[in-house]
Amino acid sequence: MDQQNRNNNTPFGSYRYSADETNRRNAGADDTWTPISTGVPLQTPNKPQTPKTAQQKKTASRKPAKKKATARKKTAARKPAQQKAETPAAAQRPVVRDTQRRAQQTIQREQRAYDNDKRRFEKDHAYFEKGQNSGRSRDEIRRRKARRKKRNKKLRAVLTVVIVMAVAGLCALIYCVAYGAPINRINVSGKSIYSNEQIIDASGIRTGDNMLRIRKREVSRDICEELPYISSVKVEYKLPDTLVLKVTQAQEKYLIVGKGSYLCLDENDKVLSLKKKKAKEGQYRLEGFEQQTAREGDIYKPEGDNVSRYDVAKQIIAQLEKNDLKAANLLQMGDMNKVLVQFDGRINIYLNGNDYTKENNDLEEKIALVAGVIKNEISQNSKGYIDARFEGRVFFNEGTMTIDG
Repeated sequence: MDQQNRNNNTPFGSYRYSADETNRRNAGADDTWTPISTGVPLQTPNKPQTPKTAQQKKTASRKPAKKKATARKKTAARKPAQQKAETPAAAQRPVVRDTQRRAQQTIQREQRAYDNDKRRFEKDHAYFEKGQNSGRSRDEIRRRKARRKKRNKKLRAVLTVVIVMAVAGLCALIYCVAYGAPINRINVSGKSIYSNEQIIDASGIRTGDNMLRIRKREVSRDICEELPYISSVKVEYKLPDTLVLKVTQAQEKYLIVGKGSYLCLDENDKVLSLKKKKAKEGQYRLEGFEQQTAREGDIYKPEGDNVSRYDVAKQIIAQLEKNDLKAANLLQMGDMNKVLVQFDGRINIYLNGNDYTKENNDLEEKIALVAGVIKNEISQNSKGYIDARFEGRVFFNEGTMTIDG
């Protein structure tokens, strides 16, 4: 019967007994079965009956009709499944509860609670044992523990406040970056040959722009490229709505004179101007260069023979400044075998420029000897030349400023 009920009466091949017929394995014809898939009770098929004999049929035909009616009533009373079938479908579906799973979850919760209590007990026990070993009483241990809990509670409160403030500040910053902090005023500070309007126009910043979206490096680069006589720009915020541009003016240092060309450079080799100017104090006029092309605002990059000339000139200028010979502001680099440095317009210093193209040279010693001669052996009104082209000797010739041959 089980195999027949599993294959024919249940759609998924599995079943269970109804609530009042649980765990019965050998049920009779009146048993009800409930498929797992639907929960609707089904009537199990009746047991197969053997064919009746002729005597049994004759005996059955002699039974009064009253007894047959009574038999029908008794049969109907013994079949509750037929009565249940007449009830609504929703009432026929019993709620299937996985009691085993819930019981397992309950056991797991109880086990976790037990483990937590055990760890807490062990921790407290170890704490009390440690306190007793240190000579403190139980009351003192409890007071110390209570104070520690109170302190930890305060620390947690402070940490919570700090986190909330940090999150609020971050949100405010994001809002300002996205929507707020418009610029209503742009100020320019620092000495410059340019007007404030020129500097502001070169920066590309306009009133109404978001202050926090400005990229300082790009602003400084744009101003320095468009306005050559500005060496650096510092961008600062002045809350709530002011932007400050602090500019630093570039100083002319090298005046490079070539054949049909003229370049004015600062100490960082930036081309400031292409116009001819006279060398002032702190500036050096470099003559004898080949023709060169450059644009204002670019970094000067010498080519050809100008590379060695410019490198030697910068080495000589560095040593002149080191020995406090600032009045030597004219260098003629046309002939590298006989480089001319003019001091104060009255003393010419001759050097061999080819010796200083090497890494290890005696230029520092030569300039130091020349400085000693000028300061100690030459009067303030004397004119002449100093020959420092040869190794190991420097001498002064008074009278003429040109060297023979």
